[in-house]
Amino acid sequence: MSRLLFSYFFCLSLFLFLGYNLSAETWKAWQLRQAREKAAWKFGPLKVQPAIFIREAGYDSNIYYHPQPVADFWLTAGPAADVYLMVKKRIIIHLFESPQYVFFLKTKRERTWNNYFSGDVSLSLNRFLLTVGANLNYARERWNTEIDIRPRRKEESGSVSLLYQRSYRVSFEITARKIDYEYESIEYDSVNIKERLSHFGNYLAGKIYYRLNPRIQFFIEGEWGRYDFKSQNSLGDSKSQTFYSGFEFSPAGRIRGRMRIGYKKFETLDSGMPDFKGIVGDTYISWQILRLFVLRGSYGRDVNFSIWSYSPFYVGNSWSAGSSFYFLRRKFRFDYTFSRIRNNYPLGEVPDSEPRRDEYTLNSLAIYYRIKRNVGLGITGGSWTRQINVLSWDAQRKFIGLNLTYDF
Repeated sequence: MSRLLFSYFFCLSLFLFLGYNLSAETWKAWQLRQAREKAAWKFGPLKVQPAIFIREAGYDSNIYYHPQPVADFWLTAGPAADVYLMVKKRIIIHLFESPQYVFFLKTKRERTWNNYFSGDVSLSLNRFLLTVGANLNYARERWNTEIDIRPRRKEESGSVSLLYQRSYRVSFEITARKIDYEYESIEYDSVNIKERLSHFGNYLAGKIYYRLNPRIQFFIEGEWGRYDFKSQNSLGDSKSQTFYSGFEFSPAGRIRGRMRIGYKKFETLDSGMPDFKGIVGDTYISWQILRLFVLRGSYGRDVNFSIWSYSPFYVGNSWSAGSSFYFLRRKFRFDYTFSRIRNNYPLGEVPDSEPRRDEYTLNSLAIYYRIKRNVGLGITGGSWTRQINVLSWDAQRKFIGLNLTYDF
């Protein structure tokens, strides 16, 4: 937190030295200003956008995703707030805070408080936008599809970015980030998760944007990454180079989300471990083709660090397709989503054995009622199955729960 306060002080000091008025601004500064203006509450110079989260408040037939299921009733709920402060129309400070309580009816050891905090300060200088930010998240969750339990993780990060908008259509951005992942010391099938996964991630990225129209931007992005693990017994030390391209869509358009596809070269620093070269992606799109009908889809593929000693990483592949249908004067919405996930491991459990492969299938249905313009309360239900080719670890679960959404 002291680093975050220092960053704020630095930017505020810089503002005092640059005391002249500028009327132009970058597209990101404009987005920040719009978010601040739309905030619901005002307290003097502060604008606040409050929220309440309710997720999965219901029944799960297999809370540990285990072949021998443990059933329970549970929910995740809590408040959240985005806070904005503008100084002389050129410095925008944005803070986000959300404490959330996870409650289990019978499995008391899983009850916990999670907290998510982020903050950034942006200095708008005509064609330039300088942003310094920090995150501090402390939560117990299922962090990926590989770990069925919920280990607590503390995530601290800091970032600096500089955006230069050369013209209405063309802009450039460079970003540096450092993330500290610290997991709790807990044994999972004879593996200590803290020793296996705690690490530092360092990233340097450059991005070129080309605005096709007010609602669509094309981009090209390059990212360098290095991963330093804290335990000498870990095999995860590695580096990566990734090239992406794609499109970003405005949330105000009929097409929303982002299309991002690229190529990654991932190298482990241990000479005896495998490397990865191939296609990666991070895409999520919704398309309102009719007033009452929306199509949704996603695609993800990337390298993820593994807890298993025989494979330093696995390649996670996922895709989903779904639709939303509005009816009764758009007061109600019906959703359906089908998802598939496949984790490919480069090595087998023993030398010359078949590499491990995990496959997941998810079907979910939901119906929501519009409480207000963009807020809906609904019931979600579905089924989940997992198949693993080398272990007797197949599992299935069914769930039904109450959800509160802010994207109606």
